[in-house]
Amino acid sequence: MARKPVRLNVYDMFWTNEYTSSLGIGVFHSGVEIFGREYAYGGHPFPMTGVFEIPPKQQDELGEQFRFKESLLLGYTDFTLDEVKLIVEELGKAFKGDQYHLINKNCNHFTSELAKILVGKEIPSWVNRLEIGRASCRERV
Repeated sequence: MARKPVRLNVYDMFWTNEYTSSLGIGVFHSGVEIFGREYAYGGHPFPMTGVFEIPPKQQDELGEQFRFKESLLLGYTDFTLDEVKLIVEELGKAFKGDQYHLINKNCNHFTSELAKILVGKEIPSWVNRLEIGRASCRERV
């Protein structure tokens, strides 16, 4: 079985990052790329999946506030395309659009869960800095 590369595509949300990146702070969107498709998660007001698929690195598909930043190789997987589609569909049941939360359940939480399944590890921690900040605040209290 051929091992397929799994990439994390990271996007600046440049309406905030153009002001905060010099401070080492940023807000990022991410999607997992495999088999020439990119899977991500976003919010909407309906109790159905918030997981969606776009062509890889197509920032215009995400909206004008997103700018492609970089692509990181997470590792390789032996899952087939059909298996990946099933995995994404199952994760979509847990990542519903009306449950999206900028800090507690965002696109980076989704990509981290998908990465754990596909390559056995989470996404780099800097991608989900909002969650890291929240966790640090919780530990200090």
